[in-house]
Amino acid sequence: MRILTDKFEIKMKKYTCLFLLLIGLVLPLCIQSCSTSETDVFGKERLLYFERQVKRPTDLSYEWVRVDTAVISVTHYPGEEKIEHPFRVVLIGDTLQEDAEYRVIIVDTLTNAREGMVTYPEKLYFRKGMVMDSLWMTIHTGEVEKDKEFYITLRLIANENFGIGYRGYSDVRLRFNNKASQPEWWDNRVEEVYLGAWSEKKFETFVLATGLTSFEGMAAGEMRFYSLKVKEYVGANNVTEDDGTPMIIPIY
Repeated sequence: MRILTDKFEIKMKKYTCLFLLLIGLVLPLCIQSCSTSETDVFGKERLLYFERQVKRPTDLSYEWVRVDTAVISVTHYPGEEKIEHPFRVVLIGDTLQEDAEYRVIIVDTLTNAREGMVTYPEKLYFRKGMVMDSLWMTIHTGEVEKDKEFYITLRLIANENFGIGYRGYSDVRLRFNNKASQPEWWDNRVEEVYLGAWSEKKFETFVLATGLTSFEGMAAGEMRFYSLKVKEYVGANNVTEDDGTPMIIPIY
């Protein structure tokens, strides 16, 4: 009987040793896993980058449009002393509990705009609770000489609050000029249905007749209403193109 008891005790000691050995191997892994998980959730670095492209609908499908570069003609904004344009800044990481400052610099080698032509806030803040915010740049139209083109490039740089996100997404460029040109909103549909072929004289007439500078964001009914006003103005004032040919407004 004593022999059986001794064998049982030996087996129990073996099982106990194996159990303790297993605990010794598994417990550190669990602790490490929990520590890693906590680091992922609470110790993650916040990063910023500029949105590069967005998907916009077309008549048949959609297209990807670059938004990290903007091209603006001040002639499209007659009478405006300032033109504001936003670039979208995107956050990687946990949203902020308080507004936090981020930094940009002007890239001199990719800029020919003179001081005073373009301004942006001296201090830039990414707002709390946001995953995307905007950096607004302002063109001062009185500083832009006629028939000349300028550009300015800004670059995100790291500070105590944010690192830099995806490579190649840290720059935005604003190109601007004082040259008469066809606006983007005056597309094929506007040309075929509403206002006809663009010309500098027709754009000036459009502004005079409607008080508008753009059809951007308008529904079809609104565009028809204002196009009819242009057509009425052209007829009432015998407006022609600069070469003396009739100014055609196709809307009916």
